[in-house]
Amino acid sequence: MSVKQWRQFNFFDVQQVKDANDSTKSPEVFQVINSTTSAISTDREIIRGRVTHMKQMKQKNILLTVGEVDPPLIKIWDLDKHDKSKGTPICLRTIKVSHGGKPFPVSTIAVLENLGQIAVGLDNGVVVLIKGDLSRDRYTKQKVIHESDEPVTGLGFKEHNKTIILFIITTNNVLTCITTSRNSLNVIDDQGCALGCAVISDTTHEMVVAKDEAIYFYGPDGRGACFAYEGTKSAVTWFKSNLIIVSPPASQPTRLTTTTRTGISLQNNSSQISVPFELTKVTIFDTANKFIAYVGTFSHGVRTICCEWGGIYILGMDGKLYRLEEKDTPTKLEILFKKNLYLLAINLAHSQKYDDASISEIFKKYGDHLYSKVDYDSAMAQYIRTIGQLEPSYIIRKFLDAQRIHNLVNYLQELHSHGLANSDHTTLLLNCYTKLKDVARLDQFIKTDNELKFDLETAIKVCRQAGYYEHAVYLAKKGDEHDLYLKIQIEDVKDYENALDYIRNLGAFEADRNLQKYGKILLNHLPEPTTKLLIDLCTGELLAAVQRARTPEPTVPTVVQQYPSSMNYSPGLSFLPFGSSSSPNAAEMLSAPISIVQTNATAVTTRLKKSLAYRPPQVRVFMSLFVDQPNYLIQFLEEVSQKRWGGFGFDHKSAQHNHSSAKEHVLADNDADERAESVKSSGDELDPEIEEKKAVWNTLLELYLSEAYLPPVISTKDAKGRKFGAPGTFAVSTETERVKEKLIRKDKALQLLKNEYVCISYDTNQALVLCYLAQFDEGIIYLYEKMKMYEDILRLYMAKNNTEKVIQALKKYGSQDQSLYPLTLTYFSSSPTNLETSTPELLKILDHIDSYNLMPPLQVIQALSRNSVATLGMVKGYMGKRVELEKKEAQADRKLIQSYREETDKKRKEIDELKTVARIFQVTKCTGCRGTLDLPAVHFLCRHSYHQRCLPDSDRECPQCIIQHRMISDIRISQEENADKHDLFYDQLKEADDGFSVIADYFSKNTMAFAKLID
Repeated sequence: MSVKQWRQFNFFDVQQVKDANDSTKSPEVFQVINSTTSAISTDREIIRGRVTHMKQMKQKNILLTVGEVDPPLIKIWDLDKHDKSKGTPICLRTIKVSHGGKPFPVSTIAVLENLGQIAVGLDNGVVVLIKGDLSRDRYTKQKVIHESDEPVTGLGFKEHNKTIILFIITTNNVLTCITTSRNSLNVIDDQGCALGCAVISDTTHEMVVAKDEAIYFYGPDGRGACFAYEGTKSAVTWFKSNLIIVSPPASQPTRLTTTTRTGISLQNNSSQISVPFELTKVTIFDTANKFIAYVGTFSHGVRTICCEWGGIYILGMDGKLYRLEEKDTPTKLEILFKKNLYLLAINLAHSQKYDDASISEIFKKYGDHLYSKVDYDSAMAQYIRTIGQLEPSYIIRKFLDAQRIHNLVNYLQELHSHGLANSDHTTLLLNCYTKLKDVARLDQFIKTDNELKFDLETAIKVCRQAGYYEHAVYLAKKGDEHDLYLKIQIEDVKDYENALDYIRNLGAFEADRNLQKYGKILLNHLPEPTTKLLIDLCTGELLAAVQRARTPEPTVPTVVQQYPSSMNYSPGLSFLPFGSSSSPNAAEMLSAPISIVQTNATAVTTRLKKSLAYRPPQVRVFMSLFVDQPNYLIQFLEEVSQKRWGGFGFDHKSAQHNHSSAKEHVLADNDADERAESVKSSGDELDPEIEEKKAVWNTLLELYLSEAYLPPVISTKDAKGRKFGAPGTFAVSTETERVKEKLIRKDKALQLLKNEYVCISYDTNQALVLCYLAQFDEGIIYLYEKMKMYEDILRLYMAKNNTEKVIQALKKYGSQDQSLYPLTLTYFSSSPTNLETSTPELLKILDHIDSYNLMPPLQVIQALSRNSVATLGMVKGYMGKRVELEKKEAQADRKLIQSYREETDKKRKEIDELKTVARIFQVTKCTGCRGTLDLPAVHFLCRHSYHQRCLPDSDRECPQCIIQHRMISDIRISQEENADKHDLFYDQLKEADDGFSVIADYFSKNTMAFAKLID
């Protein structure tokens, strides 16, 4: 590439450096330069003799100088340390360059930054390599590594892959030498350069060689890039990333010999030579960004160029010193912006390590420039580079026009690929696709983006609104948006079969939630498969099926752990897929002395915990979904009850046992406290489960008994012979089939009511109401019998004038409820027909009433006399017996009363005698010891006498009569206490068959006499 194509700028400001004391002159140090001394200070000479080369280390404040003596002398100075006596820097090391031959001037030197190696090039073509820690070691090794007839014009070190390569440039060749191994030279180019026209790049560490036709870059492997730049070059140097080339006037000599270079000096006397160079051109190239940063001319020629303190110092032959100060990067960028050179500005910003935000601002300006020139495609290419830094709305507003929508699509796509798009960007991009009807790009955006770098819900919403249901369904399924997937399939696509299959594959938990939401719609269109799915869900089979589908086949055991053979692990492994005792492999594994398989332990444990913690949803939650499908509701409830609780109509003990084992697998809880409570309750159902059963049985009973839920009769057919009606509708073709179905359902209802396992779960009162509304007599009678409402059974038969049933019911329930006989007696005498058909039974009833004294004769006569049907002759025998019996009872009562009166009179007379008449004791024997009574003796009024010694000291009552007296006293105290216990009296009155006898007993015990009157 030719540098003529490079753009030229003025990125350096030139300023002449003046003396501090005299602003009209150059610094004093450059005004007079002695030919025998290279001065660092005007006050002191620290280096005596001619100094031909000076090298300042970059990493250390160390200066290396080469003096022109015989032999050449290299001195290393530590500028941080000073000799206090001399006031000069300390010289760390002095090295004599010995090459064994006639001394030649030093043409060029190269030094490693760590001072480990120094290469010295001589005018006679010899290169001497000096090794060692030159700042510390006392001895160094010198070796001639190159000899030729051509003077050495350039040297440079490069570290490459832990090796050190020395570039050697002569006037005719470019060579490399690996100094860390055998000094093998390698010629990489057969063209050299003039003295001073070679330099090592500070950025790429390549050797830069300036020839008349071009500038070449050399690496370890040979020539690299080159830039065509014709013209003579007298010197090259490097500053930051810039290459500085000094070009003399074309009329002057293009080459300088060593003698010429070393012989040029400024002197104070009249022998000062005139400088032949005029209008020397200095050009600064930015090789990284490929532009010319500065071009300037200097009269009287250029003696040397020094790059220090952040600037370029040019010393002219006339002793004037110039400073080239580089403009700062923002100033450079402003210059480039004014010229609309945005690409160059971007490269410059990159080379100056600008942050992303600053570079993005340049891309924005470049994009704005292209946008103003109506180059929308190129502008968008620049705007895309600002993603992540520039607010997207700034760019989107520019491209909202319909003509620029394609560019907007590109930007939004890139925004999504960077993961920086929000829901509004997604909406806008999808709307662009739909407006353009670009299905291919829409497919590419949606179906090829595996990471989904956009807002999923927004994308689904936009596709759905635009009518792209296929894409919306794809996104919803890929993103596990189950609600949106089902909503689109059911409400938009009307694909009920796929929706139902999707719900089944979701698993039990998600299926529960979605069926509650969409179950009614699915039942109206696919009643049979939807009912089947609901059955599987509520019985736990859906969870088991999904787990079987997701569980991989058992693999070959990868880890075997040793355990004692005496341990039995078969119960613990019985629930695993390979733990069944019926499996031969499982038996071998369990009987083996030391084997327990551990394959996919974590996955198995997770699945087991989920399955054990799972509890099927409540059945009543889904009942409302069948509002338009009552017949499928019957199927649903029957199968669920059959699988969960054993249903009804067969041996429930075995069913309950089988279900309990299945229930342990599906409904078991991981909580130890719950398991302990379950064991403690010995299988008792929890309240929620009882309520669940009650709701199911009550609903089934209502469906069985209501004629409104019977299948309709549909006889009309279409042209293909199919019956008209909603899909999946239960229907019959004739009325006979409908009646048959009605009888079947009533039979099921009766089985449900009579089942011992079910009867504790349904609501008896509600069932009774349902049976009454459906006029289901068998159910009513069973429920009355269950509730021991025998009188209502009798009244039901009486209401139907079914005398035969009345008599059967009386025989069946009469022994349990005696009140049925009077009721039946009234019924028999209610009409001549009833009396005629039940006369024998009437007489038997009267005999039964008479035998058990169920009714007073007066009540019997009143019951029969309510109607003029029964005659006196029918009850003549009964009345005769009752009158005779009552006469005998009255006579016995009179005798008992007389005996009580006589005994009472006797007691009263005895009490009077004790109060008024003295009693004479003539007893001769002791009542206690039966011995002869002697003094001292004790006589009691009850006519008992005792020796004093036979009585206890504290006893003042007759030992023989005290028991009877105390019993009477206790009875009296009890009567007094019971007089205030009204609740006890009412309880006895309520529980007694004959309340009058209880009251009579209280009066007979004189309890009422102790009762206190309460106002």
